[in-house]
Amino acid sequence: MKYTNPVYSAETMSVGTGKEDELLFWIALRLVAGVGNVFYKRLIAAFGTPERVFAAPFEELVQVEGIPQAVADRIRHSADFGAAGEVLAQIRKEGAGVITLTDPRYPVLLKQINDPPPFLYTKGRPETLSAGPCVALVGTRFPSPYGEEVTAEIALALVSQGFTIVSGMAKGIDAIAHRTALEHRGSTIAVWGTGIDRVYPAENRQLAHGLADNGLILSEYPPGTPPLDMNFPERNRIISGLSLAVIVTEASLNSGTMITVSHALDQGRDVFAVPGQIYSMMSQGTNRLIKHGCAMVDTVDSLITEIRALVPKQEGGEPPVTQEHADLLSLLSPEPMDLDTLIAQSKFDTAKVMSMLTEMEIRGVVKQLPGKRFVKME
Repeated sequence: MKYTNPVYSAETMSVGTGKEDELLFWIALRLVAGVGNVFYKRLIAAFGTPERVFAAPFEELVQVEGIPQAVADRIRHSADFGAAGEVLAQIRKEGAGVITLTDPRYPVLLKQINDPPPFLYTKGRPETLSAGPCVALVGTRFPSPYGEEVTAEIALALVSQGFTIVSGMAKGIDAIAHRTALEHRGSTIAVWGTGIDRVYPAENRQLAHGLADNGLILSEYPPGTPPLDMNFPERNRIISGLSLAVIVTEASLNSGTMITVSHALDQGRDVFAVPGQIYSMMSQGTNRLIKHGCAMVDTVDSLITEIRALVPKQEGGEPPVTQEHADLLSLLSPEPMDLDTLIAQSKFDTAKVMSMLTEMEIRGVVKQLPGKRFVKME
């Protein structure tokens, strides 16, 4: 149906200013047939906001690269703001949030891929997005005891170093990665292929509650979206897009994990694979990745060293120093202090302390010693 709410009219070009109105425009534009992620990104680049897209003359819309006349006409005359309003009501009912492409909280790495979601539905703690550099940890739904053990060990090492673990909350490797992060008070993000209100698989309902309380759930699909097969390969690009690197612990040759790897390579992400037995189907995928040039995980310590080397430095040379960084640094001296003592004295949570320590170590003002002890460099 055509939008007739007096807050906005394409003919009069009057625009509401409330946050709810802004989200209504974002959702409505996504519902226009033919406006996929790539076109949406181009429209925002051209006009700045969905409001301005709806207000733009037909002649300007068709000048945007690739936009067909039929799509421009639908933007002008057939936007379904009624359906958008229903989606917005569902979001509020679920206690969920929305982070749009122009929101400062929108992940920088994800914004850089060719087809980022124009907005993400969120449930949990949005601050998780800035808790530390993201690394994807993914694999089979049917891991061996070896796969379970190595996944838990890598996950613990990552969160202990201040990294945020990204995965898909599938049974198996994904679930182990998320649970390990939560159990050790680390940061973790689950990207769903369903609506934010549809827990899948159902057996991970308790894990979903843990993520909503102490981590973050993301989805590009509106509430009510069921677990459609086509959604999961598509959402995998978000898992890799959020991340500095993708680590695969176990995977068969024909699996969703390998689709994530394909997205990662297309996006220019580093891929690490854990070698496994040649007789195991669940190691065929990882062994093949290593054979074709992906980095082999030989030890967890060397993996962490390589991952840390991927953390980009800020323009101008060094990451920014906040008052919190200064407060944490003031607790250190040339005498080693163990991590638990530092966390207790700082009153920050583990993930925050590790994230700040990682940044300061990159800058050369802090050094980590064996046994998770830290010293201030003079």
